[in-house]
Amino acid sequence: MGPDIASFSRFVTEMQHRSLDEDAESLARWAVDELSRTVGFDAAWYGWATLRPEGVEVYANATVNLPDGFHDYWKTMSEQDLLARYMIENPGETAIYDRAQRRQNDGMTSLADRYGLRRITTAMNGHYGDYASFYISSYRVGARATQWTDAERDFLQCAVDQLSAAMKLSACEPGRTTAPGSVSILASETGIGLLGLPALRERFGDIWPRWTGDHLPEQLARLIGTPGTHILPDRDLVVTVEAAPRFQGMGLRRITLRRLRRFDLLTNREREVARELAVGKSAKEVARHLGLAPATVRNQTQSIYQKLQVDNRAALAAMVNGLG
Repeated sequence: MGPDIASFSRFVTEMQHRSLDEDAESLARWAVDELSRTVGFDAAWYGWATLRPEGVEVYANATVNLPDGFHDYWKTMSEQDLLARYMIENPGETAIYDRAQRRQNDGMTSLADRYGLRRITTAMNGHYGDYASFYISSYRVGARATQWTDAERDFLQCAVDQLSAAMKLSACEPGRTTAPGSVSILASETGIGLLGLPALRERFGDIWPRWTGDHLPEQLARLIGTPGTHILPDRDLVVTVEAAPRFQGMGLRRITLRRLRRFDLLTNREREVARELAVGKSAKEVARHLGLAPATVRNQTQSIYQKLQVDNRAALAAMVNGLG
């Protein structure tokens, strides 16, 4: 199979089908594996980065068939990355590097020789110098590594563009959560929004009217290092932070936001009691089921009614059952 129109059509069709029930990480891993066979490369480095005149900044990344520590070593020579420099000077174009080419520097030769990289091409989606963009660097190794053709580079660039769009629309990722009214995004551990920012701005942009760019609002960025559910009463928000479980080693966080509900003001125990009462159990039954004293259940019931601003079982049941 080669990089022709038919193979690209098959690639896009399969990716669109997978995007219906797979998350962004699964799509990326599948796509890189598929491209390694279709375009032909031995190893890859992919993730999200930003290109600016002063250089490139990588926010989240993963590798295929490369030793641990590749990214850390790349950082030692990133200012000499000829591929990044080419893409900075030629926005929107793929970049190529050949270990035997005339233009070299110590950083590129050390990276190539350390990992046996003979020929490299890098494609990146997105606007130059703007938001974090998805990229794939593909490596051919060994003395028999062939040169990159224009068709292969075009195929890779188009594939990266299509993959970026599919990841944004994938069923398990930003803007497509199951909880009504909520929005999820993927962000780097340094507070850079990578997927889902348009959906976040559309639903909650009024909360931070001066927020621009891909850096999360400071109030959200401060929560990234603290997994769990956080209530922001001043913003009328509930924010849940979790490590994106399938992005192994990429340091990504999934952040889900929704509007604050009165039910969120209850303690964990009060929520348990409220749910028991909402299904029609008596205070004694609730106490027996939860291992509490009846007096404790009565006290918590009063607190629940006060916090939820209800005064009877029917109103409580309606509110609890309406949470979805």
